[in-house]
Amino acid sequence: MVKLQVTNIVGTASNSVWSQVRTITLSPTHQVMMVIKLSCDDPDSLVDLPTTGVGIIDEIGQKGAEEAQKIVEGIADGLTIDLLVATLHDSTFSIYKHGEVEVYLSRAGRLAKLENGESGELVEGDKAILATFDFGKIVTLAKLGNILRDEDEPAELLTPIVHTQSETSGVGAMVVKVVEEMALHREIKIKLRNENPRKNNLWIGGVIFLLLVVMIGVGMVRRVKLVREREFVSLETSVSAKIAETLSSSELNPEKAKTLLSEAKGEVNAYLAGDITDSYKQKGNELIKEIEVADEQVFKKNDTKLTTVVELSILNDGLAASKMKSDGKENLIFNDQANPKVVLMNLVDRSKQIIDTAKNDSFVDLGVSETKVYGLNNNGVMELFWKNTDPKKVIESDEFWVDPMLMGLFANNVYVLDKGQGEIWKYPALETGFGGRRRWFAPGIAPDLANVVDMKVVGDIWLLTSTGKLERYSRGAPVAFALEGFPATGEAKKFSEPRALWVSESAVYVLESGASRIVVFGKDGKYQSQYVNEEFGKASDLVVIDNKGYVLIDNTVKEFGL
Repeated sequence: MVKLQVTNIVGTASNSVWSQVRTITLSPTHQVMMVIKLSCDDPDSLVDLPTTGVGIIDEIGQKGAEEAQKIVEGIADGLTIDLLVATLHDSTFSIYKHGEVEVYLSRAGRLAKLENGESGELVEGDKAILATFDFGKIVTLAKLGNILRDEDEPAELLTPIVHTQSETSGVGAMVVKVVEEMALHREIKIKLRNENPRKNNLWIGGVIFLLLVVMIGVGMVRRVKLVREREFVSLETSVSAKIAETLSSSELNPEKAKTLLSEAKGEVNAYLAGDITDSYKQKGNELIKEIEVADEQVFKKNDTKLTTVVELSILNDGLAASKMKSDGKENLIFNDQANPKVVLMNLVDRSKQIIDTAKNDSFVDLGVSETKVYGLNNNGVMELFWKNTDPKKVIESDEFWVDPMLMGLFANNVYVLDKGQGEIWKYPALETGFGGRRRWFAPGIAPDLANVVDMKVVGDIWLLTSTGKLERYSRGAPVAFALEGFPATGEAKKFSEPRALWVSESAVYVLESGASRIVVFGKDGKYQSQYVNEEFGKASDLVVIDNKGYVLIDNTVKEFGL
């Protein structure tokens, strides 16, 4: 037969759930182990769950495990029972299961799940867990397998894991360890007293002292190992709880989710900075990976690969630009900052067209539509032509222009953002050119445009500021617009060093160089996803065409898939 070391783990009962574990010894060679959970469908019921449960345990103990099925069938309506009965005859271990209970056996480093009706021989060194499903929700199968495989006393680690949880009413578990095999009948040997007892006593005393020293040393080593394991288990439990809370709350409270993951990462980094062994460093790094996976899952991060499209200096000798435009027809257009030229490149065949603007002052911005290209400078707006035709001034600057910096086109109308005046001037399209200057903002609306870094005109006007704000205006008035679910890296709902903006029919893209990413929102301001690459930290402009994004990085155009 075998000798068992059994440790019970039981949660705190609630009004509607009660769990218990019990071992009944029927004879020196016959034991019955039970794990039971009783649940009441009506939390206001007057049913005394502990009394009912103890009665079931006693009845099985009296009638035997063979009667367990009949007892289960006789449970009153409104009660749910989960029952596990394991019997040990000599070395034979047999299982009866009903409901949400489970048995796992660890032998020689391998973990096996035992099903209802299975039986087999236990051997020295075996470890088993008899538990309710609620125990498995707290201690994952992977964690359980590691503890049973690596720890001599698994109960010392499993017990605190359970009791640090807030809700344990459904937890019932029995940790079983086979500590030795015993013969049924031992031979009794009788030895006469030695003629020289003092000498023997001294020898025995020396041996006992040596064993005591060894045992103290082994105990100290085991204690150090146990303390280290408890420290890691405590860390792992805390991190797992924060990850679980993050996954459940990210939609409603992204700021809290971000804080939880940051706290979890801080805990692990502090642990890794301590005096720990290499094996625990590896476990700590695995926790960091779990946090990063949760971060990617919650905030929909896409690790993005960039592919070089063209180097501008190769596209046209000496071409240098920090901004680019698109005409919506797979063409990118660059305002050459080193030479008086505007260069168009077709993304399909890499062909190019060049407009020589030597007769005009350099342009601070370009306005591009499917059929027109305009250049903006302090003197006004010039229409540019791809054929051998000189640029034509179509809008004359006047005394109200102070510092025109950005321009946009919509429905053939021209919009000029004047930082110095804090205005957006609208020039309506006419059959013969453009009408006179109009103030686009509604009466009483006077936003601060000094920090605007990009503007997109798509009916509504979208403004991106260096202070990290994204603003939307419609018919000259601000739209009630807030970023929802945005995982900001700094101040809440603000971008870190934003550089460029793109607005498509269904989404808004923001190049956030301070976070090395491109963040995507719906037009209602709800966060959708982000594309991450370290090179985005050096990007100066962004264009989106169909299912591809294009960024300008150090005078090179690179693309990525959306």
